[in-house]
Amino acid sequence: MRGEALLVFQSGGPTAVVNATLAGVIEGARSAGFARVLGARRGVAGLLAHDVVDLTSCDERQLETLARTPGAALGTSRERLNDHASDLVLDRLRSLGVTALIAIGGNDTAKTAQTLLSAATRAGYSFAVVHAPKTIDNDLPGNDHTPGYPSAARFLAFATRGLLLDSWSVRELYSFTLLEVQGRNAGWLVAACALANPEDLRPHLRLLLPERPPLSREALIEELLTTQQRLGWLVAVIPETLRDSSGTPIAGSAVRWVDPHGHIYPSSPAEMLAEALERHSGRRVRIIRPGALARSFIPTIVPLDRDEARVVGRTAAQWARAGQSGCSVGIERLSDNPYRIDLRPVPLEVLAGRERHVPDEFIAPDGRAVTDAFRRYADPLVGEIDAATLWCGSLL
Repeated sequence: MRGEALLVFQSGGPTAVVNATLAGVIEGARSAGFARVLGARRGVAGLLAHDVVDLTSCDERQLETLARTPGAALGTSRERLNDHASDLVLDRLRSLGVTALIAIGGNDTAKTAQTLLSAATRAGYSFAVVHAPKTIDNDLPGNDHTPGYPSAARFLAFATRGLLLDSWSVRELYSFTLLEVQGRNAGWLVAACALANPEDLRPHLRLLLPERPPLSREALIEELLTTQQRLGWLVAVIPETLRDSSGTPIAGSAVRWVDPHGHIYPSSPAEMLAEALERHSGRRVRIIRPGALARSFIPTIVPLDRDEARVVGRTAAQWARAGQSGCSVGIERLSDNPYRIDLRPVPLEVLAGRERHVPDEFIAPDGRAVTDAFRRYADPLVGEIDAATLWCGSLL
C-alpha cells in the first residue's frame, strides 16, 4: 500500500466550471492529508478500463489554469454501472489503495456513486463516497442551484437579449424565431432566457417551460400562430425534450437517442414546429441552437460560479477524509441580499436519478414568462446585467 488515495472522476455533460470543482478536489485532498490524488479518465468508462492518472503533483499554477478552463479535463462519459461492473471497479480501487471517491456530476452520477457505495458495503470494503454536484440543468434536489448553472444562465440571458433585438430587425424576413435550449425535463435554462431582455421587447418572448406543457402539438402550433398574428413577430424558447401534457414528445414518437441511463432524446421539437408554422402561416421560421456554447462560453463564466464550484470540490474531499460518506455537497441559500450560502450534506438517495423542477412561484400565471420571484432568485447567480438603454422599436 502506497498510502491512502482519493480518486475523482467527472461524469455527464461538461460545464464551464466543472474543472474548478476538480481543482478544488485536488486542493482539498492534499490539505486533508491524502497521500495521493488519482483521476479516472472518461468517467465510469475510465474506471472500467483502469484508465487512471496521478494528479498529486499538480502545482498551484496548473490548478489555477485548470479552474479557469471550461470542459471536463479528465474527460467524461454517460456509462452506467451494473453489479458486475461495480465489482470490477472495486477490485481496481482496492489495488490502488483508494479509500475515498469523489464523483463530480449530476443526478445520474449520484446514482452511480450510490451503486458503488452499495457494492462496497456488500463486499465489506470500507471507503468514503461523496458526490460533488454539477449540471447546467440546475435540476438536482437538495440544492438551491448547481455549479455550472449560473454561467450557462448568464450566457443564455445575453444570447436571448441579442436574439430579440436581431429578431426585431429581421421581423419582415422571419416572423418566428425558435430558440431550442438544453435542460432535459426542467425549465431552469428556459427561464434564464428571460433575464436580460429590454422591457419593451419582453412581450415578444414566449417561454415553453416543461413545467407548463401545451395541451397538445396542435394546441401549441395554434398558440404560436395566434401570438405571432397579434404581435407581428415572436421568439419562442423551446426545451430540447418538450412534451405535451400527456407526456408525448412534441416532435413525435421517433427516438433520436437513448443514453445508458435510459434518458430518451426525441427528435428536435423546434424542427417539427418550424415546418408546421411555415406550412400554416406561409412565413419563414428560423431555428437557433446554442447547444454546447451555453456550457463552454468563456466570456460569460460567472466568477461566483467558479468560486462556488471550487469550494464544493474542496469540501467534498474534506468530508471524505473526515469519514462523511453516502452524501452530496448540497448548496443551501441563506439570503438573497446579501447573497449567502452554506454547504450541507444531502443523502445520495435524495438526488440520485431524481429531478428538481422550476417551482410554481417562479412561473407567470400565463405559463409563458417568469415572475419577479425568479428574477430575485437568479440575479445574484448570473451577476450584474448591463441596464443601459438599447436601441429598439420604442425609440423610433
